[in-house]
Formats: sequence, C-alpha cells, structure tokens
Amino acid sequence: MVALVLAGSALVACTSGVDGEGQAAPEGERLAGSFEELLEQYLEGEENPYVIDVLTSAIDTGGITQAQYDEAHRMYTECMVNAGYEEEHKRLASGIIQITPPEMSAEEAQKYIDTAGECADELAPIEALYRAQQGNPDLLSNGEEIVVACFKRNQVVEATYTTTDLAEDLENRFEEAEYDPNDATVQECFSAGGYAVAFEEEEQ
Repeated sequence: MVALVLAGSALVACTSGVDGEGQAAPEGERLAGSFEELLEQYLEGEENPYVIDVLTSAIDTGGITQAQYDEAHRMYTECMVNAGYEEEHKRLASGIIQITPPEMSAEEAQKYIDTAGECADELAPIEALYRAQQGNPDLLSNGEEIVVACFKRNQVVEATYTTTDLAEDLENRFEEAEYDPNDATVQECFSAGGYAVAFEEEEQ
C-alpha cells in the first residue's frame, strides 16, 4: 500500500497558481508579459538588499543564476537550522532544491510554517522567480496548467491531456495515469507548478 503526499510550497505561492486568498488562478492567466516584466514587478517595493541586487542583476543579464539562487537557499537553511529545524533537501535537475519538512505534529506545523515564512526573506522571491525561469517559460499563473504544459513539452502525456485529467490523476493517486509520478521528469513538472508529490509506504 502506498500513500500520496501532496502539498504546495509556501515559498512559491505567487508562481504556483495560488492568489493571496488561497484561490487557484484562472487558466490562461499569465504572471506577466515577459520574464523581465515579472522581475520588475518583484523589484518594485522590495526592501531586502540581497534580493534587490539579484533582481537588478537578473534584469541586466536576463536571468537569475544558480549561484544566486543557492546563496538565497543557504541563508534560508541557516536561519531554519538556527531555529531548530532540520529539513531534507533534494536538488532537482532544474537546479531547484526541493524542501521536505521534518516530521511534526499538527500542533507544531503552524509554528514551523511561521518560522519558514520568517526565514524566507531572501529565498521566497528568488525561489518563485527562479522556479518560473526554469520550469514555466510561458509564465502561466495556474499551477495545474503549469504542470500540464511541462508534461506536454517533455512528451510525458498526449496532446489531449488537460488539467481535468491531472486533477483526476491526483484524486485517484495515479492508479490509471499514463506516467509514473516518481519519474524524474514528472517530478520536475510537479515542482514547476508548485507541487510536492511523493509516495510513502504505509505501515502494515
């Protein structure tokens, strides 16, 4: 028996198809007309010096580098470790680092989420933009639509596959899916859409 664990990343809400009120963005809606425009949107009103430096550089060069993203992630991780949290980190082929929270009770979860939010001052905007840069070339706003578009770019599914099909696969725990949810390319697509999908063996 296997159990499906599905969660959206709190650090990438603004590029994973979730608005400020937790509602999914409409299909077809885009984050911006271009990646440069998206960078400028994030830069407006930004106060963190490291983020300002990275976004200004990215506007000049056309993108955020792996080193810039890694440094933001390092600062986040250092903050979380200092707060007493040991997370698991896995780097995907896209360069994105997938974060798995430590085991905790429901009561501890909210404190963890609050702490992660406090520690993500550098990482949150850079993570969101780097994720869009690496896995969302069309700058789609809807998370499920991002995943489906990625599937099709990588020929994981047929051209007729839709977000409705994806929702059904998620609900049915991929029992009738035409792909392996643990495949590396599929995992990259889930990550691009702001999802963390994994299977864990249930205790007998």
